[in-house]
Amino acid sequence: MSLGLLDDLEAALTGRACSVERREHDWLLGLGDGMFVAVSVPWRIVSEGRIAFARDDHGQSFGRSVPVDGAVEAKRLLGAKLITKAVVDRQTGDLALHFGPETRLDVFNNSIGYEGWNTRYVIGGRRWFAIALGGGEMAFMREEA
Repeated sequence: MSLGLLDDLEAALTGRACSVERREHDWLLGLGDGMFVAVSVPWRIVSEGRIAFARDDHGQSFGRSVPVDGAVEAKRLLGAKLITKAVVDRQTGDLALHFGPETRLDVFNNSIGYEGWNTRYVIGGRRWFAIALGGGEMAFMREEA
């Protein structure tokens, strides 16, 4: 795993606002300017020291009159906060997006074979793709012009 490429990825995600959208087979974390993280593995938002929302909560009622909408909950929890720190775990490929000291979004790679998440980001005016592979490896590719 190239540490320079990981450092670049983390730097590219930092300072971005994050919107959350449920798609048919995954979740899309929109970061603006064509940048995104597509997540097909478990993820959660931790806020004020506890789990405030997790992927599997989407569509559940939990005794409420209407089911939980993950995109609405994510917007409520993340609002207009910016990513203050992005960290890719060097062993597992897990991704943590910090929104200040009290809120973070965790993405868990949970397979030795399946890809967990992928991202499109910009470094030095060039678009890059990164894929969290099974087993915790990362793959990087620069988009050709």
